[in-house]
Amino acid sequence: MRKSRSIRLVLLGSAGIALAACGEDPLPPDAKFFTDTNECSAAFPTEACQQATAEAQKAAETEAPRFSRKEQCEAEFGVGNCETRQTAGGGSYFMPLLMGYMMGNMMGGNRFAAPVFRGPNNTAVLPNRGQMFNVGRFGATAAGRPAFQPASQVTAVSRGGFGSTAQAYRSGSGS
Repeated sequence: MRKSRSIRLVLLGSAGIALAACGEDPLPPDAKFFTDTNECSAAFPTEACQQATAEAQKAAETEAPRFSRKEQCEAEFGVGNCETRQTAGGGSYFMPLLMGYMMGNMMGGNRFAAPVFRGPNNTAVLPNRGQMFNVGRFGATAAGRPAFQPASQVTAVSRGGFGSTAQAYRSGSGS
């Protein structure tokens, strides 16, 4: 291979990495966590909350990582943080517990709603564009409901092994 051609290939490869690093924040600045529609209705119109709840539940079904064994799910999300779901064909799979959803306004006035799962060590993780993001922590309240403390900075959840980000959650799943 000629030298100029190999330099061009290196430059093309590094341009993709540079563009990927410029990704935007997965959450709008006004995003808030809600466990249900009633809680959301205190901050947003009830109709918008009902729609966001439905969108988050639908997104949870499609975006949540699926595992064929409970042990696999608990290895990624922590002991007791996974639930069993049934497939239409009578089988089952495991996925992280849905704790609620984040909702806010994106630029241009569009509403944002995404599911939030309980991760290891009571972290709150949100799937977005094939990655998982740490968006806060869960604590306990006197009423036994999860108290959400937002993260000061949203960060991608990283993991060891091949495919060093949470994108690899899907690859280890069974349907």
